[in-house]
Amino acid sequence: MTQNCWEFWNCPKEVRDQCEAYTSNCGRECWMVVGHIVTKFKKCPKLSNVYKNCTECPWYKKLKEKIDGIK
Repeated sequence: MTQNCWEFWNCPKEVRDQCEAYTSNCGRECWMVVGHIVTKFKKCPKLSNVYKNCTECPWYKKLKEKIDGIK
């Protein structure tokens, strides 16, 4: 899996350009950049009003399942 979060969510350019995960090229580890908690999660321009934290996000869950499967 080489997909990034902005590809998973099909974020338009105007959203990507505002996203800290995109500008820091951390699309597979976006939760490290935008944070798990509500106050920091607001850094995600597309999902900040959708989920309270990263652990609710389908992208995070997809990656976590992949990582847990490797162990």
